[in-house]
Amino acid sequence: MDGLFKDIDILPTQTGQYNIMNTIKPDNRANNFDFLRLLFASLVVFSHAFALTDTSPEILSKYSYGQLSFGGLAVDVFFIISGFLIISSLKQSKSIKNYLWKRCLRLFPALFFMLIFSCIVISIVYTGNNIFREKDFYKYFFDNMTLYKVRYSIPHVFENNPYPSAINGSLWSLSYEFTMYIILLLAYKFKENKKILLTFLISAYLLAVYGQFNTAMLKTFFSEIHLDTSQLYRLASLFLAGSILRIIDIKALNRLSIKLVIFFLIIVTIQFRVYNYFSIILTPTLIILIGLSYSATLNYIPSKIGDLSYGIYIYGFLIQQLFMNYLDLNPYLLTLYSLIVTYILSYISWHLIEKKCLRFKNRF
Repeated sequence: MDGLFKDIDILPTQTGQYNIMNTIKPDNRANNFDFLRLLFASLVVFSHAFALTDTSPEILSKYSYGQLSFGGLAVDVFFIISGFLIISSLKQSKSIKNYLWKRCLRLFPALFFMLIFSCIVISIVYTGNNIFREKDFYKYFFDNMTLYKVRYSIPHVFENNPYPSAINGSLWSLSYEFTMYIILLLAYKFKENKKILLTFLISAYLLAVYGQFNTAMLKTFFSEIHLDTSQLYRLASLFLAGSILRIIDIKALNRLSIKLVIFFLIIVTIQFRVYNYFSIILTPTLIILIGLSYSATLNYIPSKIGDLSYGIYIYGFLIQQLFMNYLDLNPYLLTLYSLIVTYILSYISWHLIEKKCLRFKNRF
């Protein structure tokens, strides 16, 4: 999902030396989105480590009264950033075909090679008689390549793990991300008209918010493509909030005092156990304001290693299950070991697959 993964059209500069956290540099494309993606992709691995070692509750879940987890918050952040960035991609696209091509190019090549790697791992850890006679082995690859028919398990794979059978639980969100790309296409014809575009985005946002309280809305339709409406409407509201914040001018809000106030309000909503009602407004605003700022310190590592966020997200769960197949680890050691391996795989994925494929973004 592109919320994890930056659109090549809006790469931040690597040469700018800005040290003021609250300075907005949209024209120079210097921002904190690389750092945020890397941080939250890593937090997904950390969060999964608790479930995959059968250790509960996860730290953030414990202190937020079950309203939040690092993994859930990370996915929310990915969708917020994605909405902010993809609306720019839509505006810059030469045609609908060009827009869809860029979106597919960003998701599918890395996913293809990750699933090839997964099949190799599966064949190694398989404990049945003959992996090549397992119909689900072949379905695992092809079903997951569709995004919408996610297959999580194959018989005799990871069945004795603390979290049994699941091969890659992170793949569920990709279909929701791609669905948001399709929904944005409805705005393509008036992408240059700011008022109409903003009206469309706000209307869609309000509809998504309403859907969170009425999940039966279009439930039959979305169930046909394997989407859960409670998840869809929540993630859609965050994605669209990010898009709205891209269209409107929020430069005046990008002050440290404003960000601290919003953060304080988020803490208050958590303490009063009403975070879910206010998160669709407060969290997108805070994340985009932090993203629009620029810190050379925060972006030092992302600038050196590249955009590994997508790779971390799609490889992390598998690597964690692989470790747990052979070792008895606590969540902290599992996080450490799996992040090392996942970062290496993600580095290879970015530099040898994702980055090279993006050179063809204007082919159509």
